[in-house]
Amino acid sequence: MKSTNNMKELNLLIVEDDSNVIATYTRDIDSYNKTNSEIKIEVTILSDKDQAIDMLRNSDNVFDGAVIDLDLKQSGGSDSSGNEVIKEVKNNLRFPVFVISGTSHNIDPSLSEETSFFKVRNRDDDFDFIDEIVAVYNTGITEILNRKGTIEKYINDIFWNHLSSSLDLWTNDEKRNPEEKQKSLLRYTLLHLQEYLDINSSGNLEKYHPAEFLITKPIKPNIFTGDILQTKQNKRCIVLTPACDIDLKNGKRKADKILTVNIVNPNEIDPEFSNPEMSGGKKSKISQILNNSNPRYHCIPSSNNFSIGIIDFQDKYTTDSDSIDKAITDSRTERIATISHPFLKDIIARYSNYYSRQGSPDFDSDEVFDSLFE
Repeated sequence: MKSTNNMKELNLLIVEDDSNVIATYTRDIDSYNKTNSEIKIEVTILSDKDQAIDMLRNSDNVFDGAVIDLDLKQSGGSDSSGNEVIKEVKNNLRFPVFVISGTSHNIDPSLSEETSFFKVRNRDDDFDFIDEIVAVYNTGITEILNRKGTIEKYINDIFWNHLSSSLDLWTNDEKRNPEEKQKSLLRYTLLHLQEYLDINSSGNLEKYHPAEFLITKPIKPNIFTGDILQTKQNKRCIVLTPACDIDLKNGKRKADKILTVNIVNPNEIDPEFSNPEMSGGKKSKISQILNNSNPRYHCIPSSNNFSIGIIDFQDKYTTDSDSIDKAITDSRTERIATISHPFLKDIIARYSNYYSRQGSPDFDSDEVFDSLFE
């Protein structure tokens, strides 16, 4: 985020051809700037589709958000060239876009799905685009992901400080084809990027946000280690079969059985989880579960569309591989998320440690004590 005298600068693109609407937007932005001491909105206003696309393709221009009209020719609804501007952003750039138009019904169907970064509103709707864009901007997401953002800086550092001294390992590799080398280099880059992101500005380890625990909408095409499954009865479990056994190769797995461990709701472990006036002793025991200090349990924090759950390492079972695949195909079971890699390693390690406990027979401590003086 650019700043002057500690004031952040939010760069907003407006693509609109109606002079009355532009006047309203300008007045609202000026009013915001006069009353806000932390963020100043710098606005670029264009009325032509081609001008807007040229502006977006110029690498010197960096935006934190855009407001786009669909009819840029005041045609009464026959023009929808704003769709082309939206596609340019969605295909090549990374910042929120709000479509505000008198002809919002002309949005291209391939663009119509709304998200936190993309919303479509009728011009007469009660919608404060300034507040919406500022809220997204304040997360820092555009500074991280825009064409001159934090990730670009890290990747530049990785290219010159790490890859430049080790690329010979790939150029001299005769075992892998170009596609395999490319994927290997991508993993190498991402692993280094993870190292950069794990360290904060003070050189200490960063504290993760609970939302980083899960990857919603699993990316791998087939069931895999760390997947969270949910039945139609809302029963949840995590897949812990090792990756080498669950990976599909030529349509087959090494594992005939898939190991899963149930994820229970906190109240199933102790009804006191829902009691805000629980005793200090009970709070201490529950805190041990939430902090993963109790070896039997592992907490999965709540995030968007996922309520808090507790993995119970004792509550495990195996199911035929084909049966799970069929249940997913028939929509009786759904892959709702995947545990992200740093946390998955910890869960697997804790599961292994829980079942590797051996213990030992007890001694008569008095007898051992007396033997010291014989």
